[in-house]
Amino acid sequence: MKGEKFLGGAILILFVISIILSVIILKDLKKEKKAEAKTKFESIFKPAKIPFYPDNTIAVLNIFSTISYVDDTSYFGLIKSGAVYWLEKLKSIEDQKGVKAVILRINSPGGTIGATQEIYNEILRLKQKGKVVVVSMGDIAASGAYYIACAADYIVANPGTLTGSIGVIIYGIEVSDLFKKIGISYNVIKSGKIKDILSPYRKMTEEEQKLLTALVMDAYQQFFDAVANSRKIDREKLKEIADGRIFTGKQALEAKLIDEIGDFEKAIEVAKTMAKISGKPNIIDLDFERNILQGLFSILKKNKTINIFERMELDSPVLYLFSL
Repeated sequence: MKGEKFLGGAILILFVISIILSVIILKDLKKEKKAEAKTKFESIFKPAKIPFYPDNTIAVLNIFSTISYVDDTSYFGLIKSGAVYWLEKLKSIEDQKGVKAVILRINSPGGTIGATQEIYNEILRLKQKGKVVVVSMGDIAASGAYYIACAADYIVANPGTLTGSIGVIIYGIEVSDLFKKIGISYNVIKSGKIKDILSPYRKMTEEEQKLLTALVMDAYQQFFDAVANSRKIDREKLKEIADGRIFTGKQALEAKLIDEIGDFEKAIEVAKTMAKISGKPNIIDLDFERNILQGLFSILKKNKTINIFERMELDSPVLYLFSL
């Protein structure tokens, strides 16, 4: 019994030492060595790139998490996410003649405006290339995520999916009264009186409020136009519901924001029919490599939700974002 305990303890100690040594070695490596190590590591896990996709292929891409250009790469750069990654995957199938349809599985509360609009435009390009694009909504596909979805040919959502939230929001925290109370002053040198707009260290002026309101309404009009044009909804009717409100999938169907209640299997069925695929379609997961690696490393990463302070670190404070 003592021998077994001693052996177990020794193994544990060696394991801890190996981890510490690995960290030290990695820190001491030069950039060139790190790049070389990363390349070798990628070559182990990444399968060879497929030069083409077979005929009657339906490509599937997961758009999960907040939409932003902020790099969400982890684990030596092997697990990637975010707008740049999604755009890269969508562009990779633009000229693949074998890919007849694309299913976007969306589970996102929205995000930054530029990233949202670029993905929206990429979906339009895919459609121009003759691809059928179908959206399958998960738990939530709101605000910027709905903006993306409305570019598709067809939208499928679960009855309890949260969607809609057509609108724009700017977050900001103002702590000037608190600073004054505790005796902290703030100094700034700026080239113009509005250069530090949204500064948390002073109150917003009436002029700044008007400026930001105009900015928000301009971004809102872009969102509104995208929905009205893509979904063919009467503009007067759309105005009644495009006030930031959230819908269940069932309510969204009644409001004509989506096309059908259904799950991912229903989305496959719709994509197959719209793309006129006879027989069994070839389903390709564009996240295949990422999903395998994420599965391997999932034990090391905890799920988390984005909070207001993390939102402030996104590319832009002006957001197509739904927040509880």
